[in-house]
Amino acid sequence: MSATAITTVQVQGISVETLLGKFDELKSQIKELQQQPQADRLITRDETAKLLGVSLVTLHNWVKSNILIAYRVGNKVRFKENEVLASLQQINSKR
Repeated sequence: MSATAITTVQVQGISVETLLGKFDELKSQIKELQQQPQADRLITRDETAKLLGVSLVTLHNWVKSNILIAYRVGNKVRFKENEVLASLQQINSKR
């Protein structure tokens, strides 16, 4: 079979509208999953500063003050997205 072969699939017992509705539900579920922070997703300093709305200097000061935890990956600094979001909630609750 070549790489350009087309496979035909027939679906019986379901209307076109129902099938399209299922695809719409699937698309919305995928969007929700993409927006949720991943448990161990590492983000860069720039992404973290943008997410928190602060400068890189402020971000560095927060790491030194143990407000945020930074991780070294080789010679790069990374932050866990879920930890950054949790820290942001703590900072907002103190105000």
